Amino acid sequence: MDEQKRNFHDIALRSILFKGRTDWYFCYLKAEKIAHVLILLSQGSSLKDKEVLQELVSAAGRLPHMIAHFVAGEVDGAVVLADIFSLLSLVRLSALQGYLRPENASILAGEYEDMVRRIAAENHPSPFITSQDFVVEELAPQKELASLPQALGRQSRPADPALSIKDKHKGHEKDSAGSSKGHHDRASLVYDFVKKNKGVSIKEIAAVVRGCSEKTIQRELASLIQQGLVERRGEKRWSLYLPTPSLGQ
Repeated sequence: MDEQKRNFHDIALRSILFKGRTDWYFCYLKAEKIAHVLILLSQGSSLKDKEVLQELVSAAGRLPHMIAHFVAGEVDGAVVLADIFSLLSLVRLSALQGYLRPENASILAGEYEDMVRRIAAENHPSPFITSQDFVVEELAPQKELASLPQALGRQSRPADPALSIKDKHKGHEKDSAGSSKGHHDRASLVYDFVKKNKGVSIKEIAAVVRGCSEKTIQRELASLIQQGLVERRGEKRWSLYLPTPSLGQ
């Protein structure tokens, strides 16, 4: 492999699309290579064979596109597997009808079967999730976290002097203060995680900041964005959050 291609493969494997997805990138390249081989086989065939093989060539040429959009989360994995199994059938039927040599059909079928194994073995629910995404870092001591609400521009809410002894006995004051404290601590943890990792999704944050929904994490991030502490890149499910450059350095 020449240096230029190697450099491009390195870039692809570090990209947001294929990061941590070596097998899927392999399948993308393999699908492209098989389509190229089928085009060459079709060009070397008789006119009649070429017309029949055109359906196989067209289907094979669409597969790299499908794999790329599958990795991006836009296409279900079952759809991609269905396309590969359809190609397997076309290859075998073409050999049975004499449009492909049996030895060529056997090699092509083996390549497609390998792709099925790789895609099925690494069928994660999201293109951003690997086992490393669930590694929890050591959290800062509580004393350090206590100063973060002030850094976020928030102040602890003072106790309401109007609360009666009866109200306190019922636990109203405890609930109010506990809710406020939990909110501040959660915002602190969200901001701390974003600041350390510099480019994370809501799912990644929710895996670390436990005890709340992704909607709650989204509201905390919206508040941090409004305060100018965090910025968002990307849209919808592909959004990533990172600290504002002047603050994250």
